[in-house]
Amino acid sequence: MPKILFFIKDLELGSKLSSICVDLGYHVEFSDENSDPDNFTEKVEMAIIDMDEKVFSSVGLISELKKRGLKIVGTMSQINNRDQSRLRSVGFDIIVTRSSL
Repeated sequence: MPKILFFIKDLELGSKLSSICVDLGYHVEFSDENSDPDNFTEKVEMAIIDMDEKVFSSVGLISELKKRGLKIVGTMSQINNRDQSRLRSVGFDIIVTRSSL
């Protein structure tokens, strides 16, 4: 079963997304800024990151996840063109607003 990592501290957003992913047949795991990427299983295919949380906006975290070949989805309250360009340049595959989730 494919696995998705959530880097989300917002309980409502995390619950909503995990429910959808589980219904679609994915295994989900919540991670935090102290998670060691070496402990992620090989079945992890995607990371969903709440970019409104400052602790997850580290370029180091994104590059470490990208090195492992993960698809990276970012979510923010508001996205402007400059933010979208910057996030894509550091490795995000998709950036969506929270309201679209």
